[in-house]
Amino acid sequence: IEHYFRSKIENMLITASWVDEIHSGLGIKGVSQVWDEKPAWYFWIADTPGVYHLELVNAGAREQGNLKLLCATFSLKCYPFTHSRIFQSFSFEERCLIRSQYFDHTNTPHFEHRGEIPKTLFNVAKIECAFDVDETLAAFTFESLDTWRTSFKKNAFMDYPLLGKSKNFDAGEVDRKVPGTETGYLFFDRLLSLFSYHSKKPPARVLAFCSGGFELVYDQTGTFSCIDSERVKIVTTSVLYDLSGEDPVFNRVAYLGNQFKKENEDIIFDRTFSCGHLHIKDDQIPHMISLNNKWWSLAGAEFNSKLASTCGCS
Repeated sequence: IEHYFRSKIENMLITASWVDEIHSGLGIKGVSQVWDEKPAWYFWIADTPGVYHLELVNAGAREQGNLKLLCATFSLKCYPFTHSRIFQSFSFEERCLIRSQYFDHTNTPHFEHRGEIPKTLFNVAKIECAFDVDETLAAFTFESLDTWRTSFKKNAFMDYPLLGKSKNFDAGEVDRKVPGTETGYLFFDRLLSLFSYHSKKPPARVLAFCSGGFELVYDQTGTFSCIDSERVKIVTTSVLYDLSGEDPVFNRVAYLGNQFKKENEDIIFDRTFSCGHLHIKDDQIPHMISLNNKWWSLAGAEFNSKLASTCGCS
């Protein structure tokens, strides 16, 4: 199943690689596969605050109601550019690492040092993908905290052996306040655009949820604890595709969408698009999410490859 999802991502990228209009239209400046234990890719995208790192965390089969699904969970990291608006929102350790010998001129980890960088750093979102076994349905789900907060409830002296640095933090100080939804959604938007173009299908339904979030707090125990926080929200967006185009399958899309609803989440948006077009106004969309018309328009786009000669020459 891991190979199945690796192939899904690779096929999307290959389809788009032949078409300059897709790369320029989506601002995709470069993609590089990360050769590691888990399938992963680096993405350089114009007008974004850093380089994105998408990694397959786990994959498996499950039954969702009366549907049999193949599912995968990806972690999404952002390695911020030092000149970006949100660079100072990342933690002291993350900022120091970006400026250290552990990262190269591409703003990604040196090949030799990838394994030394803690997995807990640079995270901004989670992306889940699901396909039914007949590939007549697909679902892409984006989930993140509107703000990833790490703060100190007491004075602390933190040591960072990897960097050879240490730092004093005062009680009440916030070390990390990354706008996760804003940062991660920029990548999710491009991913959906690529899938719509590759599959030649537009989204059939979009659902968005909001629930209470959490933050990491260094407390009286001298350790970091994950605590519920009223000032942080979890924002979840699920985009569902009918890959067959048949009306009975569209009913299954509606059914699958209903399976995503959870008791503790408030539904902030739920709309079906049976006509295959985006036809709602911006003021009808909650500010915590955004819908891109390209998710729909690229499904019907026809571009001529610049490498379309019979011999393969441009």
